[in-house]
Order: sequence, then C-alpha cells, then structure tokens
Amino acid sequence: MFGRRSADQNVAEAAQGAPADEASARAARAARAQAAPKGRATPSRREAEAARKARLKNAPGNLKEARRAERAARNKALYEQRQAMRSGDTKNFPARERGPAKAFIRDYVDGRLRVLELLMYVVVLSYAALLSRNTALTTVSTIAMEVVLFLGLVLGAVLVMRIRKAVTEKFGAQEAQRINFYIVSRAVMPRVLRQPKPTVTITGKKKAPRSA
Repeated sequence: MFGRRSADQNVAEAAQGAPADEASARAARAARAQAAPKGRATPSRREAEAARKARLKNAPGNLKEARRAERAARNKALYEQRQAMRSGDTKNFPARERGPAKAFIRDYVDGRLRVLELLMYVVVLSYAALLSRNTALTTVSTIAMEVVLFLGLVLGAVLVMRIRKAVTEKFGAQEAQRINFYIVSRAVMPRVLRQPKPTVTITGKKKAPRSA
C-alpha cells in the first residue's frame, strides 16, 4: 500500500511539474494541425505575411489589366455586331436578332410601307412646330400628336396580332412570346435607320444578295 501510494503521488507530482511552455507548445501545435488542411503543412507566420504582401502588391495591377481586357473585348464584340447587321452577316448578329422567327418578323414588317413609319415623321414635325412658339402651329401640332398617338396604338396592336398569329403558325407558340416590342420598335423606325438592314423591298420581294 505504501508503494502504490508513493507511485500515485509521483505521477501527480510529475503532472504538476510539467513546464508551462511545453503545454503551450502542444496546444499551439494542436491548433495548427486542426486549422491546416490534411496533407498540407501549416505555413509559418513569415510565409503567410509574405504571401499576403504579394497579393496586395499584384492584385491592383492584375485587376486593372483584367478590366481593360474585358472592356476591349466588349467593344470589339459590339463593333463586330454592328458591322454584321449592316452587312447582313447573320452569324454575328446580336442574340436579340438571331433566329428564323426574327428574320421572318423583319421581312414581314419591311415587306410594305407602314403607316407607323410615317407617323414618326409627323412626330418630328409636330415637335419642331411646338418649339416655334407660334400659337396656331402649337395648336395644330398638339392635335397632330394626339392623333398620332391614337393611330400608333391602334395600328401597332393590329400589326402585333397579325405577326404573332403568323409566327405561331409557322414556328410555334414558343417563338411568339415576348416579340411585341420587337415588332413595334421596328415598324415605327424609319426604313433607312433599321438594323439589321431590310432584306426585302417595299413590295415584299427579296433583295439580291450583296456581292463579296
């Protein structure tokens, strides 16, 4: 019994006498092991600080270069799309203009002279008359603007219904969704300003393709 008690006392005394710095070192190693991913050594404080300084040093330059390259690529893509719409290169059209259904809508709108297109000229003349500050012209232009608005709504609604029906019959109901604004915006635009360029004449005949 004396021997057993002496052994227990020795163990307790050894545990109490463990150096504090050794316990702290074990706790630090355990914390690093827990924080570090498996299979990778925990970087030292000096290495971590050097990596942080390198990121701070290189990030601004890289970010500027990335933004500059992105802006240049975007401008190039926009330029190529504008050139494609002028030349009729359908492969490089913007996504809004692609597809056989959109080509059908453009030909349908461009295939005859639309009153909606003529209304735009009336709007421009009426606005110019308003700026003249002439009482008579102002009255006439105000009435003209109201008539144009009414006719535009009626003619636009009729045209949209006709084209949506034709598109549904030819390409399916899926292609007839979200095309109302596309139809009206092209119909009211003067023919010389329409993009992509019309591929049919006012009489509905296909234009001869441009020679290379």
